[in-house]
Amino acid sequence: MLKVSKALVTMALILACVASVDAAEKGKKKKGKKQQTVQIQALKLPATIELSADQKEKVAGLKKEYTPQFAALQKKNREIMTPDQVKARRAAMKEAKDAGKKGKELRESVNSALNLSDDQKKQMKEVSTATRKLNGEVRGKLAKVLTADQLTKIKKPAKSAKKKKKKNS
Repeated sequence: MLKVSKALVTMALILACVASVDAAEKGKKKKGKKQQTVQIQALKLPATIELSADQKEKVAGLKKEYTPQFAALQKKNREIMTPDQVKARRAAMKEAKDAGKKGKELRESVNSALNLSDDQKKQMKEVSTATRKLNGEVRGKLAKVLTADQLTKIKKPAKSAKKKKKKNS
């Protein structure tokens, strides 16, 4: 009976040690950098657009084809700024959003808080230009996938927003 008790206690201790090591490893994984998701702006479709199975497959193919290119541009963009500038950008973004700023006003507010060097500004502009070009390429391929009716649903909100701005000016 004593041997059985010792064996059970030993097994319980071994299991407790294994469980704590496993929990520590899971904690390390969670504490590491969180996975950056790449969002391709051109492939963000309004909820009003319903895709057929074939269209969904083609859009997924576009995502798969262009995600590595957008990820590379996103990585390059992150490498341009120093860690302090990244923190300043996050704080300025939160502050500007809380103040109700949007669009160009928000971007200008955030950019002024960054204090970028001329070289950094040049690099950021290059990345931004490359991103816009790539988004245009994706939009062109997406236009071949969508029907004419679906395309009008994408383009209408942008046009009406511009008209509202012109009327308010």
